[in-house]
Amino acid sequence: MTTSGLRERITEQFSNRTGRTDIWHGLDLVVETDSFLNLGYSRWYQPHFLGSSQRRLAAKVGGILESQLRRTAGRSLLDVGCGRGGPAIHLSTEFGFEVTGIDLVAYNVTQARQNTRAHDYDTRFVVGDATALPLAPGRMAACTVMDALVYVPDRTRVVSEIADALAADGALVVSDLVVRSADDCDRQALEAFAKAWDMPVPATVCEYRRMIEDAGLDLRTVEGITRHSVGRFRKWTTLFLGVLDSPVRPLLVALLRWFGLDPDTVQNQVRRAHDALPDLGHAIFVARK
Repeated sequence: MTTSGLRERITEQFSNRTGRTDIWHGLDLVVETDSFLNLGYSRWYQPHFLGSSQRRLAAKVGGILESQLRRTAGRSLLDVGCGRGGPAIHLSTEFGFEVTGIDLVAYNVTQARQNTRAHDYDTRFVVGDATALPLAPGRMAACTVMDALVYVPDRTRVVSEIADALAADGALVVSDLVVRSADDCDRQALEAFAKAWDMPVPATVCEYRRMIEDAGLDLRTVEGITRHSVGRFRKWTTLFLGVLDSPVRPLLVALLRWFGLDPDTVQNQVRRAHDALPDLGHAIFVARK
């Protein structure tokens, strides 16, 4: 698929205008996809698909920035791939950042603005391309990218743009889906997963290290959080697919249709994710300018 074609598919998946959005409508029944689109973070005793796992990831990222910067109140922060604004709003209200969120999808930006309308949050949201950030160089004290870079074909360009936007000694925190090992993985399953979810194949940790260092940033830490997020997903995909393959399949299909969801689209995305999950991880990268 061409880069322009992939961009169009990503826009469709998050724009609430085609069946490509059905998986998010389904997830909205159990998590806050009207505000948060990240993978989430949960301790072993916390439910992942009920409650605020996505908000917890934003809180964890905010805590990392606080430890790096010492002072966060009034500091400028760029949230790349801001989605529907939940993480940016949390970083503003809980840590005092003045947040600028940027997202490729106009629908997401509209939702983010609506989510701030009822409160005086110190945030602004703009439609823009992460490979050509509409910002003056050296302006931002911090930058976050929460599980969004995985959708971008030219990730190296995005990291370079972020490095240019950061002020001297600025901090970058990226959380993202990663391939555990490039040498020992089911490439066919990963490519089918990427196609079903409208993204390139995720990068490895080593590829992320290289991208960050090539951008002139100092990579401080890499934290694997797979067991707190995607490491817990396969039991749910197993349950869902098990029901689909059982005699009660007609009931599940009817339920999906009752919620306005296309069963074939949802089934394909869940099955492709299920097949790829053994090769996928979740990591947080912390770097400084």
